[in-house]
Amino acid sequence: MKTASGIRAGSETSHLVERDGHLGHIALHAIRAGVFAAILWLIRDQHVAYELRQVSLREDPVTTGRLQKFFPDAKSIGPSSHTGARTVLDSQQQPLGYFVQTSPTSDQIVGYLGPTNTLLAFDTENRVVGIEILRSADTVEHVRDVVNDDVFMTVLAGRSWEEARHTAGVDAVSGATLTSLAILEGIALRLGGATPSLRFPHEIDLAEATTFFPEAFELVSDESSPAILDVHDDRGTTLGSVFRTSPATDTEMGYQGPTDTLIALDRDGRVKGIRVRRSYDNEPYVGYVRDDSYFLERFNDLTLAELSKLDPAAAAEIEGVSGATMTSRAMAYGLPKAARQALRPSQGCSRRIVWSLRDIGTCCVLGTALLMAFTRLRGSRWVRVGFHVVLVLYFGFLNGDMLSQALLVGWAQSGVPWQLAPGLALLTAAALIMPAVSKKNLYCQQVCPFGAAQQLVRNRLPWKARLPRVVVRSLKCVPGLLLLLVILTGMLHWQLNLAGIEPFDAFIFWIAGAATLSVALGGLVASAFVPMAYCRFGCPTGATLNYLRYNAKSNRCSRRDFGAMGLLMVALALRFWA
Repeated sequence: MKTASGIRAGSETSHLVERDGHLGHIALHAIRAGVFAAILWLIRDQHVAYELRQVSLREDPVTTGRLQKFFPDAKSIGPSSHTGARTVLDSQQQPLGYFVQTSPTSDQIVGYLGPTNTLLAFDTENRVVGIEILRSADTVEHVRDVVNDDVFMTVLAGRSWEEARHTAGVDAVSGATLTSLAILEGIALRLGGATPSLRFPHEIDLAEATTFFPEAFELVSDESSPAILDVHDDRGTTLGSVFRTSPATDTEMGYQGPTDTLIALDRDGRVKGIRVRRSYDNEPYVGYVRDDSYFLERFNDLTLAELSKLDPAAAAEIEGVSGATMTSRAMAYGLPKAARQALRPSQGCSRRIVWSLRDIGTCCVLGTALLMAFTRLRGSRWVRVGFHVVLVLYFGFLNGDMLSQALLVGWAQSGVPWQLAPGLALLTAAALIMPAVSKKNLYCQQVCPFGAAQQLVRNRLPWKARLPRVVVRSLKCVPGLLLLLVILTGMLHWQLNLAGIEPFDAFIFWIAGAATLSVALGGLVASAFVPMAYCRFGCPTGATLNYLRYNAKSNRCSRRDFGAMGLLMVALALRFWA
């Protein structure tokens, strides 16, 4: 017969075991979160190391003999500083000054035919001693004209680092305009971190805006981007906005040079039209582009985000203007670059969160998803089906804020643009955190438009396919293999478009790649025969979120844990030995 004290002791022991088991449960799941975070950190760290290696590989070798032109007593060269400058030392290892190269920082700046790497020598008082052309891919004749122009080659002498970065007042070399302007732009970029447009120095004026907005009264800088000007009428009402492609497209060469294009956006942020501002190409060929309404209206109604995602190869294949093919195609090729530049937030507003209608819509979807997950609404078939339709039509085709491996790797490498895309950042945070704290895979179950599309085609056929167990086990390995591919691509910087291994970009079908469309179509067809086939057997993002989900079996190691540790070991090996 048990005594009261014995019963109490047994109860306390049971409680302690249960508490210890719960703590072990939490600790093991915390390790899973740590594995995920460690992989992201390794991708980030590898990317930083990769960028530094690329910089050092693209620099031209400089000998002390070459530097004696500026420092006659030069005997050796010190290591690079954090700014990339290298100290020039005498025989007593005392500094005589230092030098920097514009390459690879300025490699994207093309003169007439290619970029130029310029050496700038500074004395110990941080003043320019002189410049020298180390390497140029431009035409020999143009480079020779620049080197032989004593005024141009000595115009920066005596200027400080800060003064030398402001090159707007320096005259170009006659007969080598594009080459000399590119050299000045490269120097300004290397010293100041900004790319001035010396080729197209004239900013947008009110008269240009009136070609698209006849009631335009004033132009006001847009708070979200330094490149965009909002167009207001005389009552202060916003009519739309305008921006230009220069300097983002100053390196997109037509027949004889770049073209600066004006882009107008309506109130909804969609392209209203484009027109040629100025061009280095010849007349009357540029005039052919100005008069071709079909070409100029080709990009109308695209949002800025859609224009930025336009495949450059597809843009280059757009039917050019007859008689001005190279000019028009260079314009089309450069529009996505200009759109991406315009989407960058202003440095002055870098700490300010910029909310758009798209972000608000994303938050509304997220809020509705939380209601569906934690209330009885999900039990109503009509509410559930209606929400799936909204996810597909609005969140998929119109909004486009979706979680993917391409996004996770991109953010791991370059940082989270939460000021520019607060809605997507909030959605991503909820997708990663909610599985761990609520035991619910919120994103996959309630938010993902492609998951909703699979739900809508589910059970539409009178019969289903039954897969053999061995096939099911084999297919369940696919997401893990895709995650391995993602890590290899992110760590080794393979030229592989990660958006192509998932179907999410297929909602923007007019600019999506063939791989993305194939995955999307194949996933939907498979889901008609095998319910949620893509989610179960093909989605690496879903596999990641399920790995982070806290559940009743989280206290035991599973094949997912061994797979995740294997991926971590691969990432570690690539970081320290690749």
